[in-house]
Amino acid sequence: MSRSRKSGFSWVRLVTWLVALGIALLIVIAAVTAVILADYMKNAPSVEDVEVKHALPTVVYDRNGEIITKFLVENREVRKLSDMPANLKDAFIAIEDHTFYTHKGINITRIIGALVYDITNMTTAQGGSTITVQLARNVFLSHEKTLSRKIWEVFYAFQLERRYTKDEILEFYLNAIYFGHGAYGVEAASQLFFGKTVEKLSLAEAALIAGVPKGWVVYSPYKNLDNAIGRRNLVLDQMVKYGYISKEQAEAAKKEEVKLVGLSKSSQTASYASFMIRDYLVEKYGSDTVYKGGLTVKTTLDIHYQKIAEAELKSKAPKGRTETKGDITLTYPQYAFVAIDPRTGEILALVGGRGEDEFNRATKATRSPGSTFKPFVYIAALQMGFTPASIMVDKPLEYPQPDGSIWAPSNFNNKFIGPIRLREALAQSTNMIAIQLLEQVTPSKAIEIARKLGITTLVTSGAKNDIGLSITLGGLTKGVIPLELCSAYGALATNGIKARPYFIKEITSSEGKVLERGAVQKEVVLDQDVSYMITNMLTSVINSPTGTGRRGYIGRPAAGKTGTGDSNTDAWFVGFTPDLVAAVWIGEDTAKEMRYPGVGVVGSSTAVLVWAGFMKQALADKPVLDFTVPSGISTGVKICSASGLLPSPACPKDQIISEVFIKGTEPKTTCTIHAAAEEVLLEKVCTISGMLANENCPEESVAVYRLTKVADTYYEANEDGSPNYSKPISSKKCNIH
Repeated sequence: MSRSRKSGFSWVRLVTWLVALGIALLIVIAAVTAVILADYMKNAPSVEDVEVKHALPTVVYDRNGEIITKFLVENREVRKLSDMPANLKDAFIAIEDHTFYTHKGINITRIIGALVYDITNMTTAQGGSTITVQLARNVFLSHEKTLSRKIWEVFYAFQLERRYTKDEILEFYLNAIYFGHGAYGVEAASQLFFGKTVEKLSLAEAALIAGVPKGWVVYSPYKNLDNAIGRRNLVLDQMVKYGYISKEQAEAAKKEEVKLVGLSKSSQTASYASFMIRDYLVEKYGSDTVYKGGLTVKTTLDIHYQKIAEAELKSKAPKGRTETKGDITLTYPQYAFVAIDPRTGEILALVGGRGEDEFNRATKATRSPGSTFKPFVYIAALQMGFTPASIMVDKPLEYPQPDGSIWAPSNFNNKFIGPIRLREALAQSTNMIAIQLLEQVTPSKAIEIARKLGITTLVTSGAKNDIGLSITLGGLTKGVIPLELCSAYGALATNGIKARPYFIKEITSSEGKVLERGAVQKEVVLDQDVSYMITNMLTSVINSPTGTGRRGYIGRPAAGKTGTGDSNTDAWFVGFTPDLVAAVWIGEDTAKEMRYPGVGVVGSSTAVLVWAGFMKQALADKPVLDFTVPSGISTGVKICSASGLLPSPACPKDQIISEVFIKGTEPKTTCTIHAAAEEVLLEKVCTISGMLANENCPEESVAVYRLTKVADTYYEANEDGSPNYSKPISSKKCNIH
C-alpha cells in the first residue's frame, strides 16, 4: 500500500506546478517588457512635446523668386469637427474604431477580436488599430512594419489621449488621413471625388469616403469603382450594426449612383520642369521629405523664359494628330525645348512635351540629331587644318556595303552644287561634303569630339555602333538627348569652355538649414580658336541668304544648325548667342515621317521659327553681345569666293569676300580659277559607262561631249562654258569595253 502511494499520480501537484510556472513566465515577460518600454521612454518626448502637425509643402521658386510649383501631400483645407456632417464622423467610427469614445487609446479586445475575425472570415473588414493609433502613425511615425514602430504607436496614442479630448483627436484624424491623389483630409477628399464641401455630402458619399483610407490604391473610385462601391456598402453595414443608421437608410444609400467629378488635368506652367525637379528631390531626399518636409527649392529656371518657350511651341508646332492611351491624350508631333545660359550652365527653361504624360523628352528621349551632328565633324576638320575657305566638290557618292548593296547618299534636294567652300557647305547643310570630310577625319575622331562636348549616348562597340559615315547625317544607334545637344552647342558659344548644366541653386530645410547648393562647374573641352571658327561658320547658317536657318535671324549675332532626321522623322534647330543657347526638337515618339493631313510635312523650318521667336523675346531687354574673338584668329582676310584663295586681279569684285582663319592657315596662293578663261573641251564619252571612251567602245555608244575640267574632275559644260556640277564625268577611260 505504501509503495502504491509513493508512485501515485497527483493532479493537485501538477496543476500547482503549472500555475507557478505560468506566474513565473508572466513575471519574466512583464519584466522584459518593462525594461524595453523603459529604454524607449528614455528618449520619448514629454506629453507637452506631443503636438499634431500637418505636413508642410515643398515650394519651388524660379531664379527671380517666383513660385513655380509646390509639392505637397495635400490640397488640404482643415475643417472643424463641427463643420462635418454626423454621417461622415459616424461612418469613420463605424468602420475604423467603433469603441473610439470609450477606449483610452488602444483596444486590446478589438485587436484580438479583429485578428480572430480576419482569420476565421478570410477578410479584412475589421482593423486592429484605433483611430488614435492611426493618428499617431500618420502624424509622428513612418509606415514601416517594425516592433519599435508598434511600441511608439502605443506610446503616442496614450500621449494623445492624455493631452487631447476625443473630439479633438477625431478632428485631427479626419484632417490628416490620406485618400490618394495628393488629397489629405476629408475636405480635400470631398472636393476630389464629388466636387463639394463636406457639409453637402450625402450618406452614400460619406460612406464611400470613409472606405478609401483602408487602401486608396485599391478603394479609390478613380482606381477601381467596383472596389470602392463594395467598400462603401461595407461601411454602411457597419453603421447599421452599431446603430448609426437604419437598415432602410443603408439600402437606399447603396442604390445611390456614384457621381465623380473626375481627376483634374494639370495645366501649370513648367510642368515638365516641375516633374524633373520632383524626381530629383524624391530620389535624393525621399518622398516624405519632399511632400511633407517643407523644403524651399531655389532653381535656375526663369518663369518668364518658360512661358515664352511654351507659348512659342504651342503656337508654331502644328497639331497633326492625337492619340489616346488609357486616360491620357497626346498630340503629335511632340516637341522638346531646352534653354541654357552657356556661361554658367544654368537651365533657364525646359519643355518635355505636349499632352498629359510625364515623359520628359528634353532629358530622356534619344532621337536622331540629323545634321545638327555635322558641327562635330567640321570641328575635327578644322583641327586637321581645313578652313572655312577650303574647297570641296559636292558630287554624287557611292559606297559598297558588306552585304553587297550600294549606299548612295544624297542632299536634301537631290541636287549637287559642285565645288563649294566649307563655310557655304555647312550653311547649306550639304551632305556630300560632310561625308567626304568625315572620311578624312574618321568617325572615331568626330565621336571623340562629340563626347568631349557632352554627348553621352554614342555607341562605339557591338554589332550596331556609330563608327560609320552615316553619323554625320544623324544616323546614330541611339540618337542624342536634347539637353545634352543644347549643352554641347553652349560650349561653342563660350570658345570651348563647357559649363555643366544644372537646375538647383539652393535647397533649404523647413528649419532654414542649407541642404544643397548648386555651383557652376566649367571645363575646357575645345581649343578656343577652333571653337570660335566653328561658331563663326555657324553664323552663316542664319546670316547667309542660302543658309538653312535663315528664317532664324534675330537681329543680333547668333549661330546655329538645323537638323532633319531621315524621312523627316525629326526636326531640330540648336542655336546660340554669347549669353543664351536653346535647342528645339519636334517629332513623333517613334521614328516616323511627320506628314499629316491638312498640315503636310513638318520640317526643321518649324523648329527654326520656334527658336527665333523664343530668342527675340527672351533677349529683348538684354544688351547685344558679339562672340569674343581669340587672339589666335585672323579676321578680315580677303579671298576669292570661287577658289577660296587670295584674289587675283582677274577675280570679279563681287566675288571678293572677307573670311576668318586660325592664324597660320590663311591661303598663301592666288586664285587660279579666274587667272584664265575656262576652257571648253570636246571629248568622246562612252554613254554606257559614263566615262571617257577608249578605242574599244562601240561607235554607237560614243558621243562627243562639251566638258570643262575643274579640280581634276570633268563636268558637262553649260552654254557659257561654266561647269554643270550636277553632271560629272569620270576622267578615267571606260572600264566596260
